[in-house]
Amino acid sequence: MTESTKTPRRPVELGYLTCRFDEIEHPGVYVTQRGEMFRVPQDALAEGHSPLVVWETIDGNLVTRISENAYSALSKCRQLAADRDLPVNF
Repeated sequence: MTESTKTPRRPVELGYLTCRFDEIEHPGVYVTQRGEMFRVPQDALAEGHSPLVVWETIDGNLVTRISENAYSALSKCRQLAADRDLPVNF
């Protein structure tokens, strides 16, 4: 058996999933460690769809899903991030 090159999944805690940006597999709203927000709709995850987004950063590329709804209102996203003690820079 070969080991997977992906980082081990962190347990989903109260609906919050933390993973590397390039390992996003579920639609939703994601917040970075610096407080930037990404909306990832289901269509963006479909195989063969473009554009493919690549995000490079010195600080690391961990993101936390704060909502399963990629179209959540911005005010709701700010509140969800704050409730999770994540920085809010959006």
